[in-house]
Amino acid sequence: MFETLDKVMLAGLGAMSMTKEKAEQIFDEYVEKGKAQKEHRAGFVQDLMDHAEKAKTDLEKVVSEQVEKALGKQPLATKDDIKRLEAKLDQLLAK
Repeated sequence: MFETLDKVMLAGLGAMSMTKEKAEQIFDEYVEKGKAQKEHRAGFVQDLMDHAEKAKTDLEKVVSEQVEKALGKQPLATKDDIKRLEAKLDQLLAK
């Protein structure tokens, strides 16, 4: 599980640092090496940005799930617990 989490985190970190300018720079390097044609630049950049956004979203989801899981194991009061206690306190103070 941690291996998968590590991979998702690394992909997400890369996605967070991906900018349109960086994607364009990567494409320009491909053109220089003869691995791409200039007329495909817009599609390549958009695909790369979409992939980066998906990786970022996936990372946020995994981190959120792991935090919820970790907190769920802790004996912490939830918002519902606090509301229930406040209601009981209100009842006692009203008497």
